[in-house]
Amino acid sequence: MLKEFEFIEKIFQKKPSSIFLGIGDDAALFHKNKKEFWVISQDTLNINTHFLSNTDPENLGWKSLAVNISDILSMGGNPKYALLSISVPSANQEWIKKFSTGLFKCAKNYGVELIGGDTTRGSLSISICILGEALQNNVLLRSNAKLNDDIWVTGELGLAALGLKYKKRKFFAPKPLIEKAIKALEKPLPIKVNMKKLAALCNSSIDLSDGLIPDLNHILNKSALGANIFIESLPMPKWIRKNKNYPLVLSGGDDYQLLLTAPKNNHKKIIKFAADNKIKISCIGSMTKTKNIAIIKSDGEPLHYKEKGYDHFA
Repeated sequence: MLKEFEFIEKIFQKKPSSIFLGIGDDAALFHKNKKEFWVISQDTLNINTHFLSNTDPENLGWKSLAVNISDILSMGGNPKYALLSISVPSANQEWIKKFSTGLFKCAKNYGVELIGGDTTRGSLSISICILGEALQNNVLLRSNAKLNDDIWVTGELGLAALGLKYKKRKFFAPKPLIEKAIKALEKPLPIKVNMKKLAALCNSSIDLSDGLIPDLNHILNKSALGANIFIESLPMPKWIRKNKNYPLVLSGGDDYQLLLTAPKNNHKKIIKFAADNKIKISCIGSMTKTKNIAIIKSDGEPLHYKEKGYDHFA
């Protein structure tokens, strides 16, 4: 059976495309004017695949839009408009009201306008098409990472994966951490910045949905490079680090933060940008010639790691 991205590449990825960039990155690009691209993407969330049946509907409304916003940000764009298509088993007014409350809170927070969509009856499924804008000179492509680029990640990793494992009764941790983890799972917070300005300092990017290592691999494959990743530099909760639950961070997924690569001479500028915009960003490694990923422990020895990230068809 084909894996998820093999399925996309072999069945749906046809070339050449009539637009600037079609299938292959977090979003497609087509010209808006001489200086800007329209950035367009679509994500679908299905019950018991992307969220559990007991998920708070207000959080689900937020997450449905947030995961799409993350795709636009990863291309160096700012989100603008969204279309919502939702299938629900019944016209449960209370559930729909809570869902829409979360959706519109997220839209207001990130400056997105809901402009249309479709509603139908069926198994619970939410699909959002989102449109944003990016500067042509600063658009971030997976294929544009450069040798010796610094590798950066925003936010903190591993919490959402911990929350999911706990809800599936597969993991236990201190209660305050679990509460934080469930919130990270159900209400992800992509960074809130003018991405056109951050993109000007970077070369490539991807949003972290399937896990750090599998998502980084997409950049490596497109850019024909490798990477060194330093465990001690990865932003994670102290409890996860203390107990060395590294799979939550390396391949857990559902973080909806950004992984970016940038020239080393922009290191201080990125630190300043993060401080000025009150976002958390960590330099976790660098791009190499090796065409594979070396995960390096604090003692300098490699961490032998074989776990894979999320794959719909695995």
